[in-house]
Amino acid sequence: MLHAPDRSLIGFGVLGAKPWQSQRGHLEVGNSTELKIQHATDKKSLRNFRTGIGNNNSKSQITAITGSFTLYDCGPSQLALTVRAVNVGVPAGAVTGEAHPTGGLENELIVFKNLVDTTEPVTILVPPATASASAASGNAGNGTIGAVAVNGAASGQYGVEFTSATAFEVTGPSPATTVIGTGTVGEAFTGGGLSFTVTAGGTAFVADDAFTITVGAGTEAEVGVDYIITPYGIQLPKGSTIGTRGIVGSYGRLKATVSEILKAAPTEQSLHFAGLNDAQNGQVYDYTLHRVSFDDIAEISLNGAEYASYNVTFELLQDYTRVGDTLSQFYTYREAAKAA
Repeated sequence: MLHAPDRSLIGFGVLGAKPWQSQRGHLEVGNSTELKIQHATDKKSLRNFRTGIGNNNSKSQITAITGSFTLYDCGPSQLALTVRAVNVGVPAGAVTGEAHPTGGLENELIVFKNLVDTTEPVTILVPPATASASAASGNAGNGTIGAVAVNGAASGQYGVEFTSATAFEVTGPSPATTVIGTGTVGEAFTGGGLSFTVTAGGTAFVADDAFTITVGAGTEAEVGVDYIITPYGIQLPKGSTIGTRGIVGSYGRLKATVSEILKAAPTEQSLHFAGLNDAQNGQVYDYTLHRVSFDDIAEISLNGAEYASYNVTFELLQDYTRVGDTLSQFYTYREAAKAA
């Protein structure tokens, strides 16, 4: 008895992606498995009303083509593909004058804006608890500014400039034109490490009236006593004198990649799977999914005892740029002929 040739499949290979219609090749998405395609169908049947048995006609149509795969690499490039991350490279270098507020709590972790190179020196300055404030000469309004509390403000001069009788803008300290917030007369302002209230006087403020706030240089905190250094910032141990005055840090930053999640606009992709059929002694085959729209993945594992993975899903859309009697506008399969 004759039998058809064995066509069994155990597939391994590399899944690559590129933006749809881009003029470059595919880049590997990472270590992945279980690449699958699903066809959703809609079947309509016309019953045979003559005899009541069976159907007189039946029509089945594919209404959607979807797919999925499991991705085991979880780095920045994978986040760009699966959750529309924008990746920014941060070079190693020195950071100076980075201000942060503090709550003065035991074991409080102050997270810096960059990852810390713990092999480089770290300097932590603690600003004074209050800052001085003075009205500009020539102010039309005779209102006052109350006590200015400091919690994480960098040293230097800040400007409080009025844009109307009741509204003002706070800028500084370096550069002096940097806007750190806006406020309203009679309401508490908090921003840039400063907290204060402007009180109206008998004569209303006018646009361009101003105050100057001066924050002193502060004192240097002692490592191991007031803070300990971590790769993420500093931590306040029991007995730290930093309290609620905040800190101004200078440190070395590590070279890193920062991924801002859900920042990029959705882009359609082309996928290519370069496969080897292990059941056929490494027979070469591939699939090209010509136009794919990715779904935002539903779950990201941030830690755990097992290898993290992403369950990636997508939909195949019609690639209307592929025109020809023999060309599919959805996906294409190829396999190498087996040796005789």
